[in-house]
Amino acid sequence: MADTGAAAGSKRRALTGAVLLDLAVSPLFAWDVFTDSLGRDLGVGHAVLAGVFSVGLAAFMLGVLAGGRAADRFAPRRLALVALAGTVLGLSGSAAASSVVVLFLTFGVLVGGSTGLGYATAVRVAGTVATGRGLALGLVVSAYAAGTAVLAPVASTLIDAVGRVGTFVVLAGALGVLLAVAAFLVPGAAPRSGPRREAGDGPTRPGGPVVVLWLAFGLGSAPALAAFAQAGNLAGDVAVVTLAVVLLNLGNFAGRLIAGPVSDRIGRRAALHANSALLVLACLPLALGASGPVALAALLLLGTQYGALSTLTPAATSDVVPPERFGTTYGLVFTAWGIAGLLAPVAAATLAPTLGYDRVYLAFLVVAAAAWGCVVVFAGMVRSRA
Repeated sequence: MADTGAAAGSKRRALTGAVLLDLAVSPLFAWDVFTDSLGRDLGVGHAVLAGVFSVGLAAFMLGVLAGGRAADRFAPRRLALVALAGTVLGLSGSAAASSVVVLFLTFGVLVGGSTGLGYATAVRVAGTVATGRGLALGLVVSAYAAGTAVLAPVASTLIDAVGRVGTFVVLAGALGVLLAVAAFLVPGAAPRSGPRREAGDGPTRPGGPVVVLWLAFGLGSAPALAAFAQAGNLAGDVAVVTLAVVLLNLGNFAGRLIAGPVSDRIGRRAALHANSALLVLACLPLALGASGPVALAALLLLGTQYGALSTLTPAATSDVVPPERFGTTYGLVFTAWGIAGLLAPVAAATLAPTLGYDRVYLAFLVVAAAAWGCVVVFAGMVRSRA
Protein backbone atom coordinates (compact mmCIF):
# COMPACT_ATOMS: atom_id res chain seq x y z
CA MET A 1 0.00 0.00 0.00
CA ALA A 2 2.85 2.35 0.86
CA ASP A 3 4.50 1.57 -2.49
CA THR A 4 1.24 2.38 -4.27
CA GLY A 5 0.96 5.71 -2.47
CA ALA A 6 4.58 6.57 -3.23
CA ALA A 7 4.07 5.72 -6.92
CA ALA A 8 0.94 7.89 -7.05
CA GLY A 9 2.80 10.75 -5.40
CA SER A 10 5.69 10.40 -7.82
CA LYS A 11 3.28 10.44 -10.77
CA ARG A 12 1.53 13.58 -9.48
CA ARG A 13 4.85 15.33 -8.98
CA ALA A 14 6.10 14.40 -12.46
CA LEU A 15 2.85 15.50 -14.11
CA THR A 16 2.82 18.79 -12.18
CA GLY A 17 6.34 19.44 -13.44
CA ALA A 18 5.35 18.54 -17.01
CA VAL A 19 2.32 20.88 -16.86
CA LEU A 20 4.49 23.75 -15.58
CA LEU A 21 7.10 22.96 -18.23
CA ASP A 22 4.56 23.21 -21.06
CA LEU A 23 3.06 26.33 -19.49
CA ALA A 24 6.49 28.02 -19.52
CA VAL A 25 7.55 27.11 -23.07
CA SER A 26 4.64 28.90 -24.77
CA PRO A 27 6.04 32.36 -25.74
CA LEU A 28 6.39 31.50 -29.45
CA PHE A 29 2.69 31.92 -30.21
CA ALA A 30 2.56 35.27 -28.40
CA TRP A 31 4.90 36.70 -31.07
CA ASP A 32 2.26 38.90 -32.69
CA VAL A 33 2.06 40.98 -29.50
CA PHE A 34 5.62 42.21 -30.11
CA THR A 35 5.48 42.97 -33.83
CA ASP A 36 4.20 46.58 -33.70
CA SER A 37 6.82 47.61 -31.15
CA LEU A 38 9.60 45.74 -32.95
CA GLY A 39 8.60 47.24 -36.29
CA ARG A 40 8.92 50.75 -34.86
CA ASP A 41 12.16 50.06 -32.97
CA LEU A 42 13.96 48.27 -35.79
CA GLY A 43 12.38 49.95 -38.80
CA VAL A 44 11.17 46.75 -40.46
CA GLY A 45 7.83 45.68 -41.88
CA HIS A 46 5.44 42.98 -40.70
CA ALA A 47 6.39 40.69 -43.58
CA VAL A 48 9.99 40.49 -42.32
CA LEU A 49 8.83 39.99 -38.73
CA ALA A 50 6.51 37.23 -39.92
CA GLY A 51 9.66 35.55 -41.20
CA VAL A 52 11.00 35.47 -37.63
CA PHE A 53 7.84 33.61 -36.56
CA SER A 54 8.17 31.18 -39.47
CA VAL A 55 11.75 30.40 -38.46
CA GLY A 56 10.49 29.96 -34.90
CA LEU A 57 7.89 27.43 -36.09
CA ALA A 58 10.51 25.47 -38.01
CA ALA A 59 12.90 25.54 -35.03
CA PHE A 60 10.08 24.46 -32.71
CA MET A 61 9.33 21.48 -34.96
CA LEU A 62 13.02 20.52 -35.07
CA GLY A 63 13.19 20.99 -31.29
CA VAL A 64 10.33 18.52 -30.83
CA LEU A 65 11.96 16.10 -33.28
CA ALA A 66 15.36 16.19 -31.57
CA GLY A 67 13.84 16.56 -28.11
CA GLY A 68 11.67 13.49 -28.51
CA ARG A 69 14.72 11.38 -29.31
CA ALA A 70 16.68 12.94 -26.44
CA ALA A 71 13.80 12.38 -24.03
CA ASP A 72 14.03 8.63 -24.63
CA ARG A 73 17.65 8.67 -23.43
CA PHE A 74 18.19 11.51 -20.96
CA ALA A 75 16.56 12.57 -17.71
CA PRO A 76 13.63 14.99 -18.14
CA ARG A 77 15.23 17.28 -15.54
CA ARG A 78 18.38 17.66 -17.63
CA LEU A 79 16.38 18.47 -20.75
CA ALA A 80 14.18 20.93 -18.85
CA LEU A 81 17.32 22.76 -17.72
CA VAL A 82 18.55 22.92 -21.32
CA ALA A 83 15.15 24.35 -22.33
CA LEU A 84 15.46 26.85 -19.47
CA ALA A 85 18.88 28.04 -20.62
CA GLY A 86 17.85 28.36 -24.28
CA THR A 87 14.56 30.13 -23.54
CA VAL A 88 16.11 32.64 -21.13
CA LEU A 89 19.04 33.34 -23.47
CA GLY A 90 16.69 33.70 -26.44
CA LEU A 91 14.34 36.12 -24.70
CA SER A 92 17.25 38.11 -23.19
CA GLY A 93 18.88 38.28 -26.62
CA SER A 94 15.59 39.48 -28.11
CA ALA A 95 15.54 42.29 -25.54
CA ALA A 96 19.03 43.38 -26.61
CA ALA A 97 18.41 42.89 -30.35
CA SER A 98 19.26 45.91 -32.46
CA SER A 99 18.54 44.27 -35.83
CA VAL A 100 16.09 41.78 -37.24
CA VAL A 101 18.97 39.40 -38.02
CA VAL A 102 19.59 39.06 -34.29
CA LEU A 103 15.89 38.36 -33.76
CA PHE A 104 16.01 35.54 -36.28
CA LEU A 105 18.74 33.95 -34.15
CA THR A 106 17.46 34.78 -30.66
CA PHE A 107 13.69 34.46 -30.89
CA GLY A 108 13.45 32.37 -34.05
CA VAL A 109 16.18 29.79 -33.49
CA LEU A 110 16.87 29.88 -29.73
CA VAL A 111 13.37 30.41 -28.35
CA GLY A 112 11.76 28.27 -31.05
CA GLY A 113 14.17 25.34 -30.66
CA SER A 114 14.36 25.47 -26.85
CA THR A 115 10.61 25.59 -26.38
CA GLY A 116 10.21 22.71 -28.82
CA LEU A 117 12.64 20.68 -26.70
CA GLY A 118 10.67 21.58 -23.56
CA TYR A 119 7.37 20.65 -25.21
CA ALA A 120 8.71 17.25 -26.31
CA THR A 121 10.06 16.58 -22.82
CA ALA A 122 6.74 17.39 -21.14
CA VAL A 123 4.76 15.25 -23.59
CA ARG A 124 7.20 12.37 -23.10
CA VAL A 125 6.69 12.50 -19.31
CA ALA A 126 2.89 12.44 -19.72
CA GLY A 127 2.85 9.93 -22.58
CA THR A 128 4.65 7.21 -20.64
CA VAL A 129 2.58 7.13 -17.43
CA ALA A 130 1.17 3.71 -16.68
CA THR A 131 -2.50 4.69 -16.25
CA GLY A 132 -4.75 7.57 -17.29
CA ARG A 133 -2.46 8.45 -20.17
CA GLY A 134 -5.11 10.40 -22.07
CA LEU A 135 -5.91 12.56 -19.05
CA ALA A 136 -2.20 13.15 -18.39
CA LEU A 137 -1.56 14.22 -21.99
CA GLY A 138 -4.68 16.38 -22.01
CA LEU A 139 -3.47 18.28 -18.94
CA VAL A 140 0.03 18.77 -20.32
CA VAL A 141 -0.79 19.87 -23.87
CA SER A 142 -3.64 22.11 -22.68
CA ALA A 143 -1.12 23.87 -20.44
CA TYR A 144 0.74 24.94 -23.59
CA ALA A 145 -2.42 26.56 -24.99
CA ALA A 146 -3.18 28.15 -21.60
CA GLY A 147 0.35 29.54 -21.43
CA THR A 148 -0.10 31.44 -24.67
CA ALA A 149 -3.56 32.66 -23.63
CA VAL A 150 -2.10 34.10 -20.42
CA LEU A 151 1.20 35.30 -21.82
CA ALA A 152 -0.19 37.36 -24.72
CA PRO A 153 -2.28 39.85 -22.67
CA VAL A 154 0.38 40.02 -19.95
CA ALA A 155 3.07 40.85 -22.52
CA SER A 156 0.80 43.43 -24.16
CA THR A 157 0.28 45.16 -20.81
CA LEU A 158 3.99 45.04 -20.02
CA ILE A 159 4.90 46.61 -23.38
CA ASP A 160 2.69 49.59 -22.56
CA ALA A 161 4.24 49.85 -19.09
CA VAL A 162 7.97 49.09 -19.55
CA GLY A 163 8.47 48.89 -23.31
CA ARG A 164 9.62 46.09 -25.56
CA VAL A 165 13.08 45.64 -24.00
CA GLY A 166 11.73 45.57 -20.45
CA THR A 167 8.99 43.12 -21.44
CA PHE A 168 11.45 40.60 -22.87
CA VAL A 169 13.61 40.92 -19.73
CA VAL A 170 10.66 40.39 -17.39
CA LEU A 171 9.47 37.39 -19.40
CA ALA A 172 12.97 35.89 -19.41
CA GLY A 173 13.10 36.14 -15.62
CA ALA A 174 9.57 34.93 -14.93
CA LEU A 175 9.68 32.01 -17.36
CA GLY A 176 13.17 31.12 -16.13
CA VAL A 177 11.85 30.76 -12.57
CA LEU A 178 8.87 28.71 -13.77
CA LEU A 179 11.14 26.44 -15.79
CA ALA A 180 13.44 25.97 -12.79
CA VAL A 181 10.47 24.83 -10.68
CA ALA A 182 9.37 22.50 -13.49
CA ALA A 183 12.89 21.04 -13.75
CA PHE A 184 12.89 20.37 -9.99
CA LEU A 185 9.59 18.47 -10.21
CA VAL A 186 10.10 16.31 -13.31
CA PRO A 187 12.06 13.05 -12.90
CA GLY A 188 15.80 13.39 -12.41
CA ALA A 189 16.59 9.88 -13.61
CA ALA A 190 16.97 8.82 -17.23
CA PRO A 191 14.18 6.61 -18.63
CA ARG A 192 14.76 2.92 -18.18
CA SER A 193 15.37 1.03 -21.41
CA GLY A 194 12.99 -1.72 -22.38
CA PRO A 195 14.09 -5.34 -22.73
CA ARG A 196 16.56 -6.07 -25.49
CA ARG A 197 14.75 -7.04 -28.67
CA GLU A 198 15.52 -10.37 -30.29
CA ALA A 199 15.35 -11.22 -33.98
CA GLY A 200 11.75 -11.85 -34.96
CA ASP A 201 10.28 -9.64 -32.22
CA GLY A 202 8.91 -7.22 -34.78
CA PRO A 203 10.08 -4.00 -36.41
CA THR A 204 12.36 -1.67 -34.49
CA ARG A 205 11.44 1.30 -36.65
CA PRO A 206 8.06 3.07 -36.81
CA GLY A 207 5.68 0.88 -38.76
CA GLY A 208 2.52 1.35 -40.80
CA PRO A 209 0.27 2.69 -38.01
CA VAL A 210 2.75 5.47 -37.21
CA VAL A 211 3.02 6.51 -40.87
CA VAL A 212 -0.77 6.64 -41.21
CA LEU A 213 -1.05 8.56 -37.93
CA TRP A 214 1.51 11.04 -39.28
CA LEU A 215 -0.72 11.65 -42.30
CA ALA A 216 -3.86 11.92 -40.16
CA PHE A 217 -2.19 14.48 -37.88
CA GLY A 218 -0.92 16.66 -40.72
CA LEU A 219 -4.13 16.59 -42.76
CA GLY A 220 -6.33 16.93 -39.69
CA SER A 221 -4.40 19.98 -38.41
CA ALA A 222 -4.28 21.90 -41.70
CA PRO A 223 -7.76 23.53 -41.73
CA ALA A 224 -7.41 24.94 -38.21
CA LEU A 225 -3.82 26.11 -38.73
CA ALA A 226 -5.01 28.07 -41.77
CA ALA A 227 -7.91 29.47 -39.73
CA PHE A 228 -5.60 30.77 -36.99
CA ALA A 229 -3.92 32.94 -39.62
CA GLN A 230 -7.15 34.12 -41.32
CA ALA A 231 -9.73 34.19 -38.52
CA GLY A 232 -11.22 37.62 -39.28
CA ASN A 233 -11.69 36.88 -42.97
CA LEU A 234 -13.37 33.55 -42.21
CA ALA A 235 -15.77 35.22 -39.80
CA GLY A 236 -16.86 37.45 -42.70
CA ASP A 237 -16.10 40.70 -40.88
CA VAL A 238 -12.65 41.95 -39.90
CA ALA A 239 -14.34 43.89 -37.08
CA VAL A 240 -14.86 40.63 -35.18
CA VAL A 241 -11.33 39.31 -35.73
CA THR A 242 -10.59 39.47 -31.98
CA LEU A 243 -13.69 37.45 -31.13
CA ALA A 244 -12.86 34.93 -33.87
CA VAL A 245 -9.33 34.46 -32.50
CA VAL A 246 -10.64 34.14 -28.94
CA LEU A 247 -13.14 31.46 -29.99
CA LEU A 248 -10.48 29.51 -31.89
CA ASN A 249 -8.18 29.58 -28.86
CA LEU A 250 -10.98 28.79 -26.43
CA GLY A 251 -11.87 25.74 -28.51
CA ASN A 252 -8.20 24.79 -28.78
CA PHE A 253 -7.80 24.83 -24.99
CA ALA A 254 -11.07 23.00 -24.30
CA GLY A 255 -10.39 20.34 -26.93
CA ARG A 256 -6.95 19.59 -25.50
CA LEU A 257 -8.29 19.31 -21.98
CA ILE A 258 -11.37 17.21 -22.74
CA ALA A 259 -10.13 14.81 -25.43
CA GLY A 260 -7.65 12.94 -23.23
CA PRO A 261 -9.99 11.70 -20.48
CA VAL A 262 -12.76 11.07 -23.01
CA SER A 263 -10.43 8.87 -25.06
CA ASP A 264 -9.45 6.97 -21.89
CA ARG A 265 -13.14 6.19 -21.42
CA ILE A 266 -14.38 5.45 -24.96
CA GLY A 267 -11.12 4.29 -26.54
CA ARG A 268 -8.62 6.05 -28.76
CA ARG A 269 -10.06 4.81 -32.07
CA ALA A 270 -13.58 6.00 -31.25
CA ALA A 271 -12.22 9.36 -30.13
CA LEU A 272 -10.23 9.78 -33.36
CA HIS A 273 -13.35 8.99 -35.43
CA ALA A 274 -15.36 11.55 -33.43
CA ASN A 275 -12.60 14.11 -34.00
CA SER A 276 -12.71 13.48 -37.76
CA ALA A 277 -16.48 13.94 -37.79
CA LEU A 278 -16.08 17.22 -35.89
CA LEU A 279 -13.55 18.43 -38.48
CA VAL A 280 -15.99 17.80 -41.33
CA LEU A 281 -18.80 19.48 -39.36
CA ALA A 282 -16.62 22.54 -38.68
CA CYS A 283 -15.44 22.93 -42.29
CA LEU A 284 -18.89 22.52 -43.85
CA PRO A 285 -20.37 25.95 -42.93
CA LEU A 286 -17.14 27.70 -43.99
CA ALA A 287 -17.24 25.84 -47.33
CA LEU A 288 -20.84 27.02 -47.80
CA GLY A 289 -19.79 30.65 -47.27
CA ALA A 290 -21.31 31.12 -43.83
CA SER A 291 -20.62 34.37 -42.00
CA GLY A 292 -21.54 36.03 -38.73
CA PRO A 293 -22.58 33.83 -35.77
CA VAL A 294 -22.61 30.63 -37.87
CA ALA A 295 -19.02 31.19 -39.01
CA LEU A 296 -17.96 32.02 -35.45
CA ALA A 297 -19.55 28.80 -34.20
CA ALA A 298 -17.69 26.89 -36.94
CA LEU A 299 -14.40 28.46 -35.82
CA LEU A 300 -15.11 27.42 -32.22
CA LEU A 301 -15.68 23.85 -33.41
CA LEU A 302 -12.56 23.97 -35.57
CA GLY A 303 -10.45 25.13 -32.64
CA THR A 304 -11.91 22.36 -30.48
CA GLN A 305 -11.14 19.73 -33.11
CA TYR A 306 -7.58 20.96 -33.48
CA GLY A 307 -7.00 21.00 -29.74
CA ALA A 308 -8.46 17.52 -29.35
CA LEU A 309 -6.28 16.18 -32.17
CA SER A 310 -3.23 17.67 -30.44
CA THR A 311 -3.99 15.45 -27.43
CA LEU A 312 -5.22 12.36 -29.28
CA THR A 313 -2.17 12.12 -31.55
CA PRO A 314 0.45 11.62 -28.82
CA ALA A 315 -1.99 9.36 -26.94
CA ALA A 316 -2.51 7.20 -30.03
CA THR A 317 1.25 7.16 -30.66
CA SER A 318 1.88 5.91 -27.13
CA ASP A 319 -0.62 3.09 -27.71
CA VAL A 320 1.30 1.62 -30.66
CA VAL A 321 4.96 2.00 -29.60
CA PRO A 322 6.79 0.84 -26.47
CA PRO A 323 7.54 3.51 -23.83
CA GLU A 324 11.26 3.53 -24.57
CA ARG A 325 10.55 4.65 -28.17
CA PHE A 326 7.65 7.01 -27.52
CA GLY A 327 9.66 10.26 -27.51
CA THR A 328 11.49 9.47 -30.73
CA THR A 329 8.35 8.29 -32.52
CA TYR A 330 6.20 11.22 -31.41
CA GLY A 331 8.93 13.61 -32.53
CA LEU A 332 8.67 12.09 -36.00
CA VAL A 333 4.86 12.24 -35.98
CA PHE A 334 4.99 15.88 -34.89
CA THR A 335 6.79 16.87 -38.08
CA ALA A 336 3.41 16.48 -39.82
CA TRP A 337 2.15 19.41 -37.75
CA GLY A 338 5.18 21.47 -38.72
CA ILE A 339 4.69 20.83 -42.43
CA ALA A 340 0.97 21.63 -42.18
CA GLY A 341 1.74 24.80 -40.24
CA LEU A 342 4.13 26.01 -42.92
CA LEU A 343 1.97 25.09 -45.94
CA ALA A 344 -1.71 25.45 -45.00
CA PRO A 345 -1.80 29.15 -43.95
CA VAL A 346 0.26 30.19 -46.98
CA ALA A 347 -1.85 28.12 -49.38
CA ALA A 348 -5.10 29.52 -47.96
CA ALA A 349 -3.88 33.13 -48.09
CA THR A 350 -2.60 32.68 -51.66
CA LEU A 351 -5.72 31.02 -53.07
CA ALA A 352 -8.41 33.00 -51.22
CA PRO A 353 -8.13 36.28 -53.23
CA THR A 354 -8.83 34.31 -56.42
CA LEU A 355 -11.15 31.53 -55.24
CA GLY A 356 -12.70 32.98 -52.09
CA TYR A 357 -12.52 31.46 -48.62
CA ASP A 358 -15.59 29.31 -49.24
CA ARG A 359 -13.82 27.40 -52.03
CA VAL A 360 -10.63 27.20 -49.97
CA TYR A 361 -12.61 25.46 -47.23
CA LEU A 362 -14.35 23.32 -49.81
CA ALA A 363 -10.85 22.07 -50.61
CA PHE A 364 -10.25 21.65 -46.88
CA LEU A 365 -13.36 19.47 -46.75
CA VAL A 366 -11.55 17.12 -49.11
CA VAL A 367 -8.51 17.31 -46.82
CA ALA A 368 -10.78 16.51 -43.84
CA ALA A 369 -12.19 13.48 -45.66
CA ALA A 370 -8.66 12.29 -46.43
CA ALA A 371 -7.72 12.73 -42.77
CA TRP A 372 -10.74 10.64 -41.74
CA GLY A 373 -9.71 7.98 -44.26
CA CYS A 374 -6.30 7.83 -42.57
CA VAL A 375 -8.03 7.39 -39.20
CA VAL A 376 -10.05 4.49 -40.67
CA VAL A 377 -6.85 2.83 -41.89
CA PHE A 378 -5.08 3.47 -38.57
CA ALA A 379 -7.97 2.01 -36.57
CA GLY A 380 -7.99 -1.07 -38.81
CA MET A 381 -4.25 -1.58 -38.39
CA VAL A 382 -4.44 -1.23 -34.61
CA ARG A 383 -7.42 -3.59 -34.43
CA SER A 384 -5.62 -6.22 -36.50
CA ARG A 385 -2.56 -6.05 -34.21
CA ALA A 386 -4.61 -6.27 -31.01
